[in-house]
Amino acid sequence: MAKLSVQERVFVAATAFLAVLLIVYLFLSHFYLDYKILLLFGLLSFAAENLGVELPQGGSVSVSSTVILATVVIFGPLFAALTSIFNAVVWRDIKEKNSPYRWIFNGSEGVITTGCSGLIYLAVGGRILLNTSGLNSKNIPHLLIPIILMAVSYFLLNTSLVSLIIAVGKKTSPIGVWRSNVLWAIPNYFVLMILSLVMIQIYVTIGTAGLILMIVPLLIARQAFQIYLRLKSAYMGTVEALVAALEAKDPYTSGHSERVATLAEKIGRQMQLGPTAINTIRNAGILHDIGKIGISRSILRNPGKLTDEEYLRMQKHPESGALILQEIKFMEKIVPVVFHHHEKVDGSGYIDGFKGDEIPLYSRILAVADAFDAMTSPRPYRPAMDPLVACRELIDCSGTQFDGNIVDHFIKAMGFQLSKDIGDVLQGQLNLDEFKTVKNCNR
Repeated sequence: MAKLSVQERVFVAATAFLAVLLIVYLFLSHFYLDYKILLLFGLLSFAAENLGVELPQGGSVSVSSTVILATVVIFGPLFAALTSIFNAVVWRDIKEKNSPYRWIFNGSEGVITTGCSGLIYLAVGGRILLNTSGLNSKNIPHLLIPIILMAVSYFLLNTSLVSLIIAVGKKTSPIGVWRSNVLWAIPNYFVLMILSLVMIQIYVTIGTAGLILMIVPLLIARQAFQIYLRLKSAYMGTVEALVAALEAKDPYTSGHSERVATLAEKIGRQMQLGPTAINTIRNAGILHDIGKIGISRSILRNPGKLTDEEYLRMQKHPESGALILQEIKFMEKIVPVVFHHHEKVDGSGYIDGFKGDEIPLYSRILAVADAFDAMTSPRPYRPAMDPLVACRELIDCSGTQFDGNIVDHFIKAMGFQLSKDIGDVLQGQLNLDEFKTVKNCNR
């Protein structure tokens, strides 16, 4: 159990204080509350939270927001806010012995998110549907906008508060945390909003007995998450198998693909690209040399200079890689990235001889990452190059082989600051033109 910093504890305490104030305000506003029904919905929400689907890189996604959004419309903000408290602790937290501060934050964040979004729903014309006929053709046109605004405010408040506590703990930008961890979930979240409308209609039509039927949309949502993650897992399994096959042919490049992917990802984050773009760049980095599977071992392991015929064969590997990848579902986005990753900004590269911005952005990023790792890794015919010397190579070839803007972002992402003496590391802004020397980079 990791110990929370003082800043994290202060943030949790402030969140809890605001949650208590909001609960008091909602009680004083005399919103609907029935403790027996609250217990039933609280247990349903708790079950939904504990049916979360584990994510490959840690954490989980749950469908409890479906229950919470439904309770806002059926019963109002006080009932919904108290229901959200049931999600404060899940079995995973108990099993992993997570800090009680986490439980306090989860409960407080849920109260603030749910209570505020419920008040927004009523303020923009929404109405509580308890003891009504539910959603119908007469009230849907008037309730649709309030429901959408409630769902959007719930999503933004929930994800913003969670991103803030993560950013405080990691001492990083909350916007960066939000972009990395939240954007992918937006489509799934609004599917849950639609399911909450189904739950609303079930309850107002059937009553308490309808709680049993409410489990059905929750299970459907959970199954949808599981199918998505299984497909993603199968996709990544295919990627790993292809990379393993390539590295088995050429042990000298073992780990090269993963390192290139990591470097390309760092450049993407430095350029503040979105998570979808970064994921595409990373996968393209892992598979950028997959076309070399079709090249003989004698060429790949040749310690000397390649013949013209062998060199031409090596130049075909981006095209071969693209042909392999275009036959695999889910890999369409990385096909052009792999195909063009040996283009040069002056047009002297291959396959198509594209220039400047004609080359896909992700391919230009990959070219810098690929070159840096190639230079700083040992080969049969030469030792590894010093990283700062490799940076000088990138700078010297900016505008001819590499996109200078991307080289600049790469050096900043890596934390390098170069002086005229490349052995020194300085603080301050990097101006590439100060370091460039006349050099032929078309080799």
